Amino acid sequence: MKKLCTFTISLILYSLTETSCFWRIKHNEEVDGDLRTDCGFVLFMTPEPVEEDFYNTIIDFRIPTWKYEFFLVLIFATDEINRNPYLLPNMSLKFSFVVGFCFGTLEKMDELYLLQNNTSKILNYDCGISVCDVGLTGPSWTTSLKLMTYDRQPKIFFGPYHPILSDNIQFPYVCQIAQKDTCLPKAMVSLMLYFTWTWVGLVVSDDDQGIQFLSDLREEMQRKGVCLAFVNVVPENMQLYMTMAGIYEKQIMTSSAKVVIIYGEMNSNLEVSFRRWEYLGIHRIWVTTSRWDVTTSKRNFSLDPFYGTVTFAHHHDKVSKFSNFMQTMNTSKYPIDISQMRTKWNYFNCSIYKTNYSSMNHCSFNTTLEWLSQHKFDMVLSEEGYNLYNAVYAVAHTYHEIIFQQVDSQYVLVCRRRC
Repeated sequence: MKKLCTFTISLILYSLTETSCFWRIKHNEEVDGDLRTDCGFVLFMTPEPVEEDFYNTIIDFRIPTWKYEFFLVLIFATDEINRNPYLLPNMSLKFSFVVGFCFGTLEKMDELYLLQNNTSKILNYDCGISVCDVGLTGPSWTTSLKLMTYDRQPKIFFGPYHPILSDNIQFPYVCQIAQKDTCLPKAMVSLMLYFTWTWVGLVVSDDDQGIQFLSDLREEMQRKGVCLAFVNVVPENMQLYMTMAGIYEKQIMTSSAKVVIIYGEMNSNLEVSFRRWEYLGIHRIWVTTSRWDVTTSKRNFSLDPFYGTVTFAHHHDKVSKFSNFMQTMNTSKYPIDISQMRTKWNYFNCSIYKTNYSSMNHCSFNTTLEWLSQHKFDMVLSEEGYNLYNAVYAVAHTYHEIIFQQVDSQYVLVCRRRC
């Protein structure tokens, strides 16, 4: 068998074990489901050290729980870089956030940049931003695209790979960290063969990525003798989708295939279908990617070994010292909002399934810290979190190279503020 790209499989059977705990950022499903929201950040360097109360100054608002990973990764990465005497010596790397772009929903951008009276409200400049600053945006490419199209500030996209962002002519100032999933079809078919799942269903989104995945997967299946019981191509147009939703539902319920592959974007009609099937109690083994990680916060599921979710994710080296950073964070240096939510977040998502606590109101801050110190955690960053960490380091090394080029050429780069 050809050597496949390394991949990680998480088999989630509606239960967590006592021996290990994978740390994932999830919404409260009872409130908002798994809707994803975006964040926009700006990285910049200064000759001054980071002030003691810097983070308390810039983060003066309540951050939604599902975005804490982004802020924590940024705080950790910049702090790690600023402590490194061999990277950006005599300089400090700091971050800020794009106002109005990190604590609303995906629809917030549509409200801000709504076209009214045939006049675009999107600004192509930003007073106060330095020409040397670098933007970080993600994880949804559709929302981030609104900023990328009209802004010439260099930007790094830390969300899942999307081919449209690789168009250097249309987006000359955009770079994306994630790589194309060239090995995903082979990895999925390898899994099918291992478990002798030779009769499976497939649901993909009706876009370029979905169609390409369908083509690649079908080719690999034909070579390995795996058959498709049905293929649902879910349209992006809502009206067209509504006319087809009943057909998709009937097809998946009547099919004898107990394994269904799902591939496509979140916050789409494809997700609407999946949530509908979940609500109707359609039990299948769902095979998908890490962006569809359906880890649940509910603790009262019965353990059924025949149903669950298998998710594929890129294999990443563990971010060293991040776990220790989370456990030993200086609560006086960072906003107390972050410090408290860190402990609640870990406890809520990592407590064993036998625990029937529905809230953290009964736990004091010190009690939770004590509980955390007694448990071993495997701090697994999400795909976007890992990309964001790498993006910060990419910017830091770029700044570092620019500084040394200035020394060699005796040229001084002046980072003037716009306007």
